[in-house]
Amino acid sequence: GYAVRLSERSSHCDILACTMRDMGQGGVISLGDNATQPSDCTVAGCRMSQLGRVYKHVAGIYVTTGHRFRVSHNTIHDVPRYAISFKSFGAEAASHECIAEYNDIRRTNLETNDTGAIETLGRDRQPSGNIIRYNLILDTIGMKHTPDGNLLTPYYTWGIYLDDFSSGTHVYGNIVVRNVRGGYHNHLGFDNVVENNIFVDGHDYQAEWNGRREMRRNVFRRNIVLYDNPNAVYLRVGGWDPAVFKECDDNLLWCTAGTTIATQPKLTPAGTWEAWRKLGFDTHSLIADPLFVDPQNDDYRLKAASPAFTLGFTPIPVEKIGADAYQK
Repeated sequence: GYAVRLSERSSHCDILACTMRDMGQGGVISLGDNATQPSDCTVAGCRMSQLGRVYKHVAGIYVTTGHRFRVSHNTIHDVPRYAISFKSFGAEAASHECIAEYNDIRRTNLETNDTGAIETLGRDRQPSGNIIRYNLILDTIGMKHTPDGNLLTPYYTWGIYLDDFSSGTHVYGNIVVRNVRGGYHNHLGFDNVVENNIFVDGHDYQAEWNGRREMRRNVFRRNIVLYDNPNAVYLRVGGWDPAVFKECDDNLLWCTAGTTIATQPKLTPAGTWEAWRKLGFDTHSLIADPLFVDPQNDDYRLKAASPAFTLGFTPIPVEKIGADAYQK
C-alpha cells in the first residue's frame, strides 16, 4: 500500500525530499485513535505521483488521524483521490493543528468523486485549528461510472473541501483553478475563515456552503474570484440562512465571458448582486478584472495595477510553492 506508514504514537518523524510513485495505495499514511495517533511529524519536499494503482480511496499524505502534522513544499500530481487529507472521525479520533502549506498539487481525483484536492473531515464537531495556506491546486477532475458502465468526467469535485462539520479552519493564500463544483466547499462547518485566496474557473459555482443549523459564523473575505462560464454562480449556500456568514466582503469578482454579473438573477444565495448587497454582504467588494500576469499559462500573480490591492489583498508567494522551492 503506502510508502510510509505511521502508527502507534510515532512522533517527531521527518519525511523529507523523497520520491514516491506507482504505489499500490498512497504516499504517507498516519493511523490511530487519539491515544495511539502519531504527532508532530513533517512531510516536506517530497514528490508523489501515479498513486493508487490498486486501491483508489487514497491520498499523497493521508492523516486519517494525527496531531500537529506539517505537510509542506510537496509536489503531488496524477492521483486517484486526495492529494492531502486531515480527518477527524469523532471525539476519540481527531486530526487537529495540522498544516498544509506551499504544496504544488495538480490533476487530482482522477478516478473518484465527491472529493477535493485538499480535504478535511470534522465529525468531532470541534474547532480543528487546521491551516491550509499557500497551496497551488490545478485541475481537480472527478470521475463517476453509471450503472451501465459509462464514465462521467469531470464530475463533482472541489479544490479545497472542508467536509462533515470541519470547523475552525483557516484557508489563506491558496490558488485554486479548474474544478467542477467550485474552488471551496464548506459542509456543515462553523467558524471557518477563507481569505486572500484566488479561485478560478469553478464550472458550476465558485464557492459553496451546504448544511444545517450548525453551519454558522463563516468568513469569506479578500478573495479573488474569476470564471468564464456565463451561467456559473458566485456563491451557493444550500439551506440558505444569513447566519451562515459572519462576514463576506472585500472580494473581487470577474467573469471573462463578458456577462454583466450585476444583473445575473442567480449569482448569489439572495439572487442578484444588488439583492445580496442589501443583506449587508460584499458591500465593499468590486466587480473588476483582477489583472493576472498570464492566466492562460497559469500564472496568477497580479499586475501592479490590480484593483485587488485596493481591497487589501496580499500577494501570494508562488516562488515558495512546491518541491523545487524546498530544494532551494
